[in-house]
Amino acid sequence: MSARFLDDEARKTFESAIASIEATSAIEVVIAVRRQSAGHRHANLIVSVLAGFAALAAMLFSSHPFSLTAILVDPFIVALASGAIVELLPGVKRVLTPAGVRHHHVMRAARATFVERGIHDTIGRSGLLVYISWLEQQVVLVADRGVARSLPPDALASAETRLTAAMADGGAAVARTLAELGSELTRAMPRRADDLNELPDAIDSDLRRRR
Repeated sequence: MSARFLDDEARKTFESAIASIEATSAIEVVIAVRRQSAGHRHANLIVSVLAGFAALAAMLFSSHPFSLTAILVDPFIVALASGAIVELLPGVKRVLTPAGVRHHHVMRAARATFVERGIHDTIGRSGLLVYISWLEQQVVLVADRGVARSLPPDALASAETRLTAAMADGGAAVARTLAELGSELTRAMPRRADDLNELPDAIDSDLRRRR
């Protein structure tokens, strides 16, 4: 479940990764973790339609006699219930949504978060958002101009691929992978003596914490 992704170990590992990166580089790292970046209601609709037709077919071809009222109403009830259950099955939404569509939604949500959190407002334009979307199982990096100019052309895309691959092993694995990027970030934007910590280091998450 989503709560396990960002457990206490993962939180501590993310905090350590942020501290290690900001200790040696001028880059301001912000972590945002979201349960999902879009509703993906098409998945609910697909499952509802298929379940409704399956229920109707079962009633029409069953040897058990059903009343006309039951044939008319019951498939709709099955369809509605099936669509509602999809909300409890994030894996179904993931499977029924192409990777490209998922990435589009995650990227759009990440860019909105970048602006909402004021990550674009650092003195050296050195903000870097690590946006993690649990349902979509994707990580997107949104870098301010200073970071983007300092890194090699394909560095962000490569880092996104590595971070996304680590999601299957949990939040702590993503955090460790982020920490491994520290040396590359330091080479791109070394820390200066007058660097200030301009952005909050606390993890921005809407995942419920496990008790």
